[in-house]
Amino acid sequence: MFEGATTEQAYAILAAAQRVIQSVLNPDDPRSGRGTAIVIAAGKLLFTPAVDVDPTTLPHIEPQDLGRAVGADRELAEHAAALIACASLADGTIDPDRLRLVVEYAHAVHVSEGFVRDLLQIARGHLSWAMADMARRNVSTFPGWAHPDDTLPPMMPYQDQTDDDKRLADQFRALEGFPKTSYGHQFWVHFRKHGFGFPGEKDAFTSLFAVPHDGLHVLSGYSTSIQGELLVSTFTGAMHRRDALRAHILPVIFEWHVGSDVNGIGAQSGALDPIKFLVSWQRGESTTTDVLSPEWDFWEAAQHDLEELREQYEIVPLLPADAATGEEIIVEKEADRYAQ
Repeated sequence: MFEGATTEQAYAILAAAQRVIQSVLNPDDPRSGRGTAIVIAAGKLLFTPAVDVDPTTLPHIEPQDLGRAVGADRELAEHAAALIACASLADGTIDPDRLRLVVEYAHAVHVSEGFVRDLLQIARGHLSWAMADMARRNVSTFPGWAHPDDTLPPMMPYQDQTDDDKRLADQFRALEGFPKTSYGHQFWVHFRKHGFGFPGEKDAFTSLFAVPHDGLHVLSGYSTSIQGELLVSTFTGAMHRRDALRAHILPVIFEWHVGSDVNGIGAQSGALDPIKFLVSWQRGESTTTDVLSPEWDFWEAAQHDLEELREQYEIVPLLPADAATGEEIIVEKEADRYAQ
């Protein structure tokens, strides 16, 4: 993620990240201290060579100092601004002063992407507006889903059960007959084990969302627990790259770690594990095929062996220590635990 950064640049970025985290730990909040953990983990995981830091000894760095250290490297600047933004929320709190400092750091390295504007609006007290903006941007990254007028499209469009809907559902059910190790069959297993409706079925999510999103659960190996959803969304944003923070990464941090409802699913808190989070970000960035590209063809991919497809897409294997924990989302009355 920060390959090519000099030691001076690495320390400047980590010092800035350290400055926007919670300075006084809250012993009653298990999220407290995760900002510091992100700084330590980022030094070890994101820089080549690794940087071993003691956050308490990092220097005080002003935005203009970070700007001088980063220089004209646009990719480094964007990664720096993104890391600093995520670090500011890792302790699970929304602090307007820290968010304003995040914005200052971003502007100092000449990053003014949408997520920077959203964080500024949140610092000004406009959380609902920013959450709505993130939801719209998320939808817009799924090919064919967004409405031209920027209103949010229905998540479950098959209530009327047209003939086309029924044919679509039959097409997904037929994945059961694909070879057991194929991506298509494992996609079918994922839906059956969790009791999810296939696109086209009455209570199913639209295929425009479910196919890439649940397809990425299968490809990345992340579960459907709350932590798994945070990690697969981080993987997705890093893989897609465009508008990664505003559309994918920050919304799940706010919803499932900070505890601010983004899209009506329901707020949770504490899902961000610093190491797992950064690993998922790295895994997404290293993936060479964008599943959210309009050119990506699920039905062509479905025919391939899953492990061979992961290798083709250069998806780094998920180590057990980096996998999501927590109870998975399962529709009990519909789930088939024995599907294989």
